[in-house]
Amino acid sequence: MVTNTLDLRVWNNEYTRWLPIRGYISAEFNDECGFTAPTGTLTVPADHPRATRLMQGSSDVVPVTLTTEGGYEWTGSVDTYTAEGKPGREILTLDLIHDKSLLHIPAWPSTRTPLEMQTKRDYQVGRLATVCTHFLTENLARVGTPAYVMLPTMDNSPIVDVAAKMTYLDELLGDLLDKHDYVLRCEMWWPGKPFPQGKVAALVGRSTQERQLHLTAARVDAAVRPFGGPIVTPTVPGLVVSVEQVRNREHVRFSSNGRDVEQFKLTGRKPGPHTAIVGGKSDDWVNELVEMAIDASAQAILIALGSTAGPLGALLAGAISNIIVNQLTDTLIAYQQRTDVERKATMGPFAPTESFTSSSAGAYTFDTSALAERQLLEDAGGQAIEITIADGVSKVLGDDQQADNGKWRLGWRPGDRVTFEEHLSGVVVSDIITGVTITDQVGQRMRITPKVGKTRNRNNAFTDFVDVLSKVTSVAADMGLQG
Repeated sequence: MVTNTLDLRVWNNEYTRWLPIRGYISAEFNDECGFTAPTGTLTVPADHPRATRLMQGSSDVVPVTLTTEGGYEWTGSVDTYTAEGKPGREILTLDLIHDKSLLHIPAWPSTRTPLEMQTKRDYQVGRLATVCTHFLTENLARVGTPAYVMLPTMDNSPIVDVAAKMTYLDELLGDLLDKHDYVLRCEMWWPGKPFPQGKVAALVGRSTQERQLHLTAARVDAAVRPFGGPIVTPTVPGLVVSVEQVRNREHVRFSSNGRDVEQFKLTGRKPGPHTAIVGGKSDDWVNELVEMAIDASAQAILIALGSTAGPLGALLAGAISNIIVNQLTDTLIAYQQRTDVERKATMGPFAPTESFTSSSAGAYTFDTSALAERQLLEDAGGQAIEITIADGVSKVLGDDQQADNGKWRLGWRPGDRVTFEEHLSGVVVSDIITGVTITDQVGQRMRITPKVGKTRNRNNAFTDFVDVLSKVTSVAADMGLQG
């Protein structure tokens, strides 16, 4: 009989004391390399020694952590739980949420001024890692979550521009990291654990001003001494957050018919509609012209009637004018469409035809045009591959390990670029592991399911061009260059 192989722990809400969780029925943990907060599920008997502490999750933060033999860690807390079953034989099922959920906070336009005195937006132009770290550090220092944010030095990531106006960090930065093959790493640190090397901003002060002073000092140190040691030594538990380039591990090779593969799944989805319709709102200038034309017509009628209309006639004309304006607003030039001509010709007469996406922007703005193009890209169809492997056979989730026979088991983590071979078609590709699912049940060997294949908002030359133009017009408006 296979016993529990995961090192599971439950902590107090400050991550200073812990107790082991043994004798669980099953455990499943998910992880992703982006901003999305992964989840987990833990099942234990309701009379388990740790059940009382775990069920305090309805009134307290109850941290739960996982460590595998390969050194991989998952840190989170109890989100919800359910205890059910026959009296005396109840089963406690806990839904867990990763500590990455603590980054689901809005990016203030001005983090160092009171809420009542916010600027229009926080606009940053620079290297990707530096810009992302700016928003992370400024807003973590503001909210007060104890954190250690790794600061980039000698940053050579792509140049980007980002504008934040009470936008959640995951919405603001998630797609940007995906697009440029960068990942967000976030896990809890506590004394006794190894700490990453490099420059760090320790945002662990008691007051906002203290944390902001620590941040300013760390930035100056990273700029002046990029290769020197950190100016602080971590002493209290906190989130370790970093923005890193995808790690190149192409020598780690996954094969869908490898000896450590227990299950293989290949799925495909047919392409969607070949025509994307977007809109629902006329451009502002169209609505303004309609309103001006109706007002001018009403005024012309009143002038023609002269004094016979009187005050009552003017009031009636104004009411009729408003009714007509309301009826015609967002009706003229309110929609547009884009068609994938090649898909339409290839899939024949019985292919899906149209899709509609509502847009709050005008039909012929750059944003709406890009929305139509992206919808066509999303409806392009394609394949996805999923494999389930036994951990530790030839590869291990975590760091490289040398087995007792002297052979090396290659380590991998979500966010690594690896090589993958699909045996049915013989295709060999280099792709990114976007996530992983760890499953452990009593009587079974622990199973690992890596998610191979990078998911992102796909782009082409048109959508990239639109992104640039949209940002230029936003900046121009902020500078008062547009009416």
